[in-house]
Amino acid sequence: MAGYRHKAKKITVKFEEPHEYAGFEAVLRGKTLGEFLNLQGIGEVDKSSLFEQLREMSQSLLSWNLEDETGAPVPVTPAAVFEQDQDLMLALATAWMNGLAGVSAPLEPSSTDGQPSLEASLPMEPLSESLAS
Repeated sequence: MAGYRHKAKKITVKFEEPHEYAGFEAVLRGKTLGEFLNLQGIGEVDKSSLFEQLREMSQSLLSWNLEDETGAPVPVTPAAVFEQDQDLMLALATAWMNGLAGVSAPLEPSSTDGQPSLEASLPMEPLSESLAS
């Protein structure tokens, strides 16, 4: 039987219109199961604090298209991550964590993901007097 070589997971984050950071893209390393569980706070080492998650993200960053205010490329380093706008880095960290968890990006507004959920079809108005008792 031939061996299986698993390629390391890479997570590509692309912010598209109408997102506030449309045009920003980054590629980050995935994590092992143990590292992922630690980031969720359910592994052997609790790294679920925001600082730890941002530190792990900064160390997992492989590339990005970020430029400074003069148009010069921002280096892809952990130190550079912590020198950026907090909202942008939190948005990147959130998208990365969602990618680690296997949560895909939201569908485009014109897309459909199939049949509506049962919950979406449940009536939400109060019961009539005769049904409430």
